[in-house]
Amino acid sequence: MMRNSRLKLVTLIAILAAGAVILAANDRSRIRESGLSAIAFDARPADAAEPAGKLAKEEEENATSRDLASPANAKVNSLETSDEFRRILDKIPGGDVSPCAAVQDPYPEFNGIAIDPQNGIAVLSDTNLKSALIYDLKAGAPPDQSGITAPKGWIIGPATFLSFAAGVAVDPVRHELYTTENDIGDDIAAFPYNANGNYKARALAVPHGSYGIAISQKYHQMATAIQHDAEIIFYRLQAQGAEPPVRSIRGMKTKLADPHGVAWDEKHGEIFVTNYGNWSRGYWDPDYTGGGHYYPPSIEVFKDDAKGDVAPMRVIQGPKTQLDWPTGISVDVLHDEIAIANEPANEVLIFRRSDNGDVAPIRVLGGPQTHIIHPMGVAFDPINNELWVANFGHEAEIFTRDASGNVAPKRIVRNAPAGVPAAGFGNPTAMAYDSKRDELLVPN
Repeated sequence: MMRNSRLKLVTLIAILAAGAVILAANDRSRIRESGLSAIAFDARPADAAEPAGKLAKEEEENATSRDLASPANAKVNSLETSDEFRRILDKIPGGDVSPCAAVQDPYPEFNGIAIDPQNGIAVLSDTNLKSALIYDLKAGAPPDQSGITAPKGWIIGPATFLSFAAGVAVDPVRHELYTTENDIGDDIAAFPYNANGNYKARALAVPHGSYGIAISQKYHQMATAIQHDAEIIFYRLQAQGAEPPVRSIRGMKTKLADPHGVAWDEKHGEIFVTNYGNWSRGYWDPDYTGGGHYYPPSIEVFKDDAKGDVAPMRVIQGPKTQLDWPTGISVDVLHDEIAIANEPANEVLIFRRSDNGDVAPIRVLGGPQTHIIHPMGVAFDPINNELWVANFGHEAEIFTRDASGNVAPKRIVRNAPAGVPAAGFGNPTAMAYDSKRDELLVPN
């Protein structure tokens, strides 16, 4: 009986391993055949940077540990299978079998956004195809036009380290963009502005659950929100590998609770953070046994040199604020305003930069004419007097900076033809079948 049980266990493991290989192969094939070819344009500019295969020798020598072979165990570096495994695998029926059906979105789905008005670009992250798209700030077309907007560059492929591309930041001085990896990536991937295709990232390992990101030229630092640890963590600009942070904001006094968006206002020496409100000290304190708590969503403002367990300078929170899963945030220092992507409400809320307490927004942008559906990212463009909004899906809308109410955008940037539904996949890692309703349940 024990021998049969062991054989069944080994057989099951082999079946799962073979299935994983088949699924991985099919997934790569789908992205190659459906994802990339579905968008009918060539995003490579004439002066595009070289892809990963043509990296200079010195760049390869500076590769992170995830790129290096294992010095301790040569078998780790080999893809060969053992004779015993092959004998078991040969007895299992099947092979390179295509699935009967596939639920997929062959187009990108926008998430975070950052713009560089000085250099005229907008960068949007894509959680679906695990990529980042770079657009000209003048890109887009009137709402009644349905075609895809061609990007200047499209960073996509295994060398990019992009797995759940979330927050985005841009460095106009060094001409670099940063993308955080939420849920499974646990890194910040950096690229030059002219990166394109399967470009090898300069990757920095960060704690699990990074989301929003902002940079400071004054401090030469970047700040990223860590959702589960309820922390804002700071790194040196251009940090890579396993470089440690220079400081962090975390603790009971901070009132951070599932932080998402981060904006750095260097003019006034402040850092803005959006909180969903989910909190548990047990995430970062193994000795804590008090359980978790749900707090109302909020916007917190800290001094930009804050460190450790410090209280915020101001907190926008309460029923008048209308906050509901506030995600992306942008600060307009010229007009002393902040914009918030209010994701479930399909709205963008505008507050005064100096607001504090339970205050109502000064403007609300939302309604069917706006095309705003599940907004994740927002970005002010003070030079062109515009406001960009990135939907979790196939559109990003560009409005006049002071737009309010149910108004149509000036332009729309589309990553898919108008009317194509977005599957809404944000990194599905599990699935269940509801036999009563004949439905598949796919959590993101």
